[in-house]
Amino acid sequence: MSEEYKDYQKDTRRACKYGVSCYQKNPEHQKQFKHPPPSKTKTDKKGTKHRYEPYRKTKNIKDEATTQNDDESTISDNLVTGTLDEARKLEGIAETTLDLKDNVNSEEKPKTSIERAVEDSKGGLISATEEITDSNKYLIKSDSVSYYDKDADKSVIKNCFLVDMPEDFYSFYEFLSEIESVEKLLSGVNLQLIGPYELFLGKLPILDDKDLYLVHWRFFYDVPEFQAVLKKKGKSEFHIGYFRDDPKEKPSFLARNDSSVDCTITPISENIFGAVYWFLQNEKKTSPFIAVACQKLIDKLKKWAEEKKYSLEEYNIKKRMQKTVCRTFHNAGIVVPYNKKSQLGYRKLVESDNNIKKMFKSLKEAKTQEQKDKILSELQPVITFASIAMDECDFGTGLEAGVALFCSGLKELENSALTNLEVAYTLLNREEFRKIIQVHMKHRRKGPDMSILCGSN
Repeated sequence: MSEEYKDYQKDTRRACKYGVSCYQKNPEHQKQFKHPPPSKTKTDKKGTKHRYEPYRKTKNIKDEATTQNDDESTISDNLVTGTLDEARKLEGIAETTLDLKDNVNSEEKPKTSIERAVEDSKGGLISATEEITDSNKYLIKSDSVSYYDKDADKSVIKNCFLVDMPEDFYSFYEFLSEIESVEKLLSGVNLQLIGPYELFLGKLPILDDKDLYLVHWRFFYDVPEFQAVLKKKGKSEFHIGYFRDDPKEKPSFLARNDSSVDCTITPISENIFGAVYWFLQNEKKTSPFIAVACQKLIDKLKKWAEEKKYSLEEYNIKKRMQKTVCRTFHNAGIVVPYNKKSQLGYRKLVESDNNIKKMFKSLKEAKTQEQKDKILSELQPVITFASIAMDECDFGTGLEAGVALFCSGLKELENSALTNLEVAYTLLNREEFRKIIQVHMKHRRKGPDMSILCGSN
């Protein structure tokens, strides 16, 4: 036995589960975990040494993903346990806060992400109509509930939606109230107040199941960071909301999305006055019948914003990109703690966005179970290495992977999306977002009327 190996055995630090195959260079990881001494390094004909590189492109990577599925399943199972252990250790979170603990601690071997995805895909793809029908089962009849008083304390909003609303949110409603009937005024310019604003309208229902507030006016592609407060009237799925990177912080900007088109979240302005100003300017051009009403409201809004010192300028996307570690599939980017010196906090996904999108497209168009299983196998390395990244304290990678899977909109990938996002939000200490995504995935719906009340409009 070599001296190096004797020293390794005496080392009291926790052993890294990847052993000699570990590719992590972060100093913090090296301090926390011990690694066995390296074996003899293989060299090629040119004398070049090679180390384990999971991100290295090889010609046979797809074949390996298929033929070594059993090995990957074992790795993935171990990763779930290890990642949750890290969450409890790093954040001091009680075991009971993690819904995944039942799978991890049960005697039955937990299923990997791909195994769950394959099970979900049995019987063929589910149509949009079937999805909407299933999700409508939890909707509540509007004649069976009572409503909060419109003068109720603002704390009701935080209790229901788990986030505080900024000052401009309240100032905007004050502005509308001083003109005329709020709903009549906005209806004249094709706008409707939704979500948290319903408290001031006396339309926010009092529910026994508090979880349902988290999907009240939450559209199909709305990630937990995005809280809708306005929508275009009628059957349109266009909506405007606050986007915040951390549930405990103020929103970063107001953004827009049309869930009938795609998952793109586009920043508009830093406050709601700028967002509504942008909407009115565009609506005036595209809807000539309400152009006069739009211009009248624009004039009044500009005067109020000037008095209250709210900027109407469009959001500077370059400023946003300086803070983000990646754009993500919804294009609004994600912000996570990141140490540039040690490169701790984020690493790129194993596949490019374009390749992942191609796989999503192929999965959506797949006709047979065999075709779907093949594509799911090709996607598995993305999920596996994102889990490895989170285990190595690169939490942003797990968040990016979860957002990508969520934005695919595919039923087969919902469990994988939920697992990645749950763990990432827990490790990032964003528990409110974890709760929101859990409820949203349980009651995810498509359509323009995302109220939890039947016949709300």
